[in-house]
Amino acid sequence: MMGSAAMPDIRPRDKKWLVLGVVAIGTMMSTLDASIVAVAMPTLTDIFRTEIAVSQWFVLAYTSTVTICLLVSGKLGDILGRRRIYFLGIGIFTVGSAACAMSVSAHMLIATRSAQAVGASMMMAIGPALVTSAFPSHERGKSLGLAGSSVALGLLAGPLAGGVIIQHFSWQWLFLINVPVGLALLVAAARLDVPESRRATGLDLPGAILLAASIGFLLAALNRGQSVGWASSAVWISLTLAAASAAGFVVVERFAKGPLLRLSLFKHRDFALGALTGWVNYAATSPVPVFIPFYLQHVLQCSAQLVGLVLACGPLTLALTAPIAGAISDRIGSRPLTVAGLALAGVGLVLLAKLSPSSTIADVIFRLVLTSLGSAIFVSPNSSAVMGSVPKEELGVAAGVVALVRNLGMVCGVAVAGSIITTVQQSFAATGEIGRGEVFQGLAFLAGLRSALLACATVAFVGACVSSFRTSPSRPIPVREV
Repeated sequence: MMGSAAMPDIRPRDKKWLVLGVVAIGTMMSTLDASIVAVAMPTLTDIFRTEIAVSQWFVLAYTSTVTICLLVSGKLGDILGRRRIYFLGIGIFTVGSAACAMSVSAHMLIATRSAQAVGASMMMAIGPALVTSAFPSHERGKSLGLAGSSVALGLLAGPLAGGVIIQHFSWQWLFLINVPVGLALLVAAARLDVPESRRATGLDLPGAILLAASIGFLLAALNRGQSVGWASSAVWISLTLAAASAAGFVVVERFAKGPLLRLSLFKHRDFALGALTGWVNYAATSPVPVFIPFYLQHVLQCSAQLVGLVLACGPLTLALTAPIAGAISDRIGSRPLTVAGLALAGVGLVLLAKLSPSSTIADVIFRLVLTSLGSAIFVSPNSSAVMGSVPKEELGVAAGVVALVRNLGMVCGVAVAGSIITTVQQSFAATGEIGRGEVFQGLAFLAGLRSALLACATVAFVGACVSSFRTSPSRPIPVREV
C-alpha cells in the first residue's frame, strides 16, 4: 500500500516538492483543526445541550492530546519509518474527522476529537523530519520555512472557515471538510520517496508514560490555575505530580537502552538552545492573538468582523516571511536571524503594551505585523538549526521536540499572561473602580494587558540574548548512548 511500484514514476527533482506539498497540506489541516472548532463552541454547546465547562474540551481534548503524543509519534517514526507513521497519521486523522461528524453527544465528540488528535500529532511530529530528509542541507531553511507557512495559514483559515461553516452549513462540515482532503493526501503520501534511517530499538514505554503524565499534569495545572487561581491546592498538587513525573522521565531516559529522547542531544548547543528559544518565542508571542481581541472589542469598540480582519495580519505576515527567513538562514546561518527575530518580536510587544484607548486600528496593525515579523524571522532558522544538529536516524524525535516546545510555549504563555491580566484586574476591583461601568472595566483590562505584554517582551529579549550563544552553522551530533 505504501509503495509506489504500481504508480507512474516521479522525476527525482520533483520528489522533494511532492514531500513538501504533502507535509504542508497535512500541517495546515492539523493546525486548522486546532482553531476551527473554537468559533463554533457556542453553537456546539447549544446543540449538545451541555455546559461551557464541558464544551471547552472540544478544543482542549485536541490540543492536549496532540501535545502529549508529539514526542512518542516522532520516536515511532524513527523506529518504524517516518513515511509509514506519517501515512498512518493521515489515516487516523481522516477517520477521526469522520467520527467527529457522527458524534451524537458531547462526550462522544470529546473522545473522537482525542482520536483525531493522535493522527494530527503524527503529522505534526513527522512532517519536518520528512522535509529535512527530502531536501539537501543547503535548502533546509527554505524548505522548512515553506512548510512552516502552512502553520500560519492553518491558524488564519481556522476561524474564518469555522465562521462560514457555522453560518451557512451544518456543524458536521467542521470535520467532514477534512475527509476528502485526507483521502487525497493518502494517495499522494503513498508515492512519497524519502531516505529512511531507522533505529532497531523498541519504544521506551515507561519513558513514554512518564512523559505523558508530566505533560498532562502540567496542562491540567495551567488550565485550573486560570479558572480557580494559582493558590488552589489542586493546582499545586498537579504541578508537583508534573515535576515528579518529569524527574522520573529523566532518570528512566538515562538508563534506558532505547530511550524515547536521548538526553545527550541536549549537550549539543544548537539543539538545546533551539529547543529553549523555540519555547520562548511561542510563550512570548502566543498571548497576542488571544488577548488583543478583547482590547479591540472592549476598549476600541470594534466589531467582531473587524477584529478578525485585524488579527489576520499576524498569520499572513508569518506565512509570507517564514520562507524568506529560512532561505536567508541557508546562506548566513541561524544565529543572526534568531537573535534579530526575538529582539524584533520583543520590540513589537513593547509597542503593543503602549496601546491606549485613543490608539487607531492602524496603530494596532503596525504593532501586530512587527511582532509577527520578528517571530517569522526566528521560526524557520531555529527549526533548521535544531533539525540540522541531530543525526538522520533521530530526525523524528527532533521534529517532535520542535512541535512539543511550540505547543507547550503557547499553553504556558497564554496561562501566565492570563494570570497577570486577572491579577491586575483584581487590584482594580479592590479599589472599587472596576464596578463603575464598562469604561473602567476596559481600563482595568488594558492595565493588565500592558503588564502581561511587557512581561512577554522581557521573555523575548532574554531569549534573544540566549540565542546569541548558539553556534553557526550546526553540525550533527554523533550517535552514542547516554
